[in-house]
Amino acid sequence: MSLTAFLLILASVFLHAGWNFISKKSVPSLAFYALSCGTAALLWLWPFLFSEFQSSQMPPNFWVLTFFSVLFEILYVGGLAYAYRKSDISLVYPLARALPLLMTALVTAVFGLGSRQPSPVAIFGMVIVFIGCLLMPLQNFRDFRWQVYFNPVIFLVILAAIGTTGYTVLDSCAMQEISRIYQKKNLLLTMSYLFFIEAGISLGALLLVCCNKTERLEFSRLVRTRSLWPILTGICSSSAYVLILLAMNFVTNVSYLQAFRQLSLPIGVLAGILILKESHSAPKLLGTLTIVVGLVIVALFP
Repeated sequence: MSLTAFLLILASVFLHAGWNFISKKSVPSLAFYALSCGTAALLWLWPFLFSEFQSSQMPPNFWVLTFFSVLFEILYVGGLAYAYRKSDISLVYPLARALPLLMTALVTAVFGLGSRQPSPVAIFGMVIVFIGCLLMPLQNFRDFRWQVYFNPVIFLVILAAIGTTGYTVLDSCAMQEISRIYQKKNLLLTMSYLFFIEAGISLGALLLVCCNKTERLEFSRLVRTRSLWPILTGICSSSAYVLILLAMNFVTNVSYLQAFRQLSLPIGVLAGILILKESHSAPKLLGTLTIVVGLVIVALFP
């Protein structure tokens, strides 16, 4: 991996952990993410206008994929928002990042998606991730019992993970469709697709905001106070993904990129513990380390 790739990934890692930290600190909501994704959509609008992407050329199945991807994205931001309102970033962030790995592997295996199945070493890494996820909610090791995992926070994290799994699979299929039609992979084409996704999330979240009095009041407060946090979140989340796309041009093996991206997990956990003064039980710290190790194994030995 070149120095350029490392610096791009490192910047992306801090931006990804940063926008999640901002979300948690700002007590997020659907209204918050509606404004955040609206900001991201505006950022992607300019690449879309200057790209060769033509909406009329895209077949109906592409728009079906995009529509359902947006629905899963809304499920993700909704689950994430309410999980952050109820619990610590040092718990929610690692679980929301790790569980989709297990779910995506299951979905691709069941539906026969992808050109290859995970290697035995990668499956071992997934088992390690699962063990880390089991440790995260515990206050001490003696608390290990199934009742610990039946609570609203875990339910919301699972919803967010289902959302991530859904949009990951659907986005992959949509990007394959774009590559098939345009016969190439292009950064501007990818940004064009992201414009539709972010705009769709913003509009869908706004529709749900209109149906909920609490969310309407929160949206009004964010607009009235001219809060910059949703805007900053949208910029950070968008920039983090662009940096990863750019880094792909400077690595010889994309698995190394995925491995280094997992640095965002301990950064997010440490931010919660050191800055927000969240609890840091031994199982939580060990669970975080276990998840990082498992994710790195999966990334390096796919």
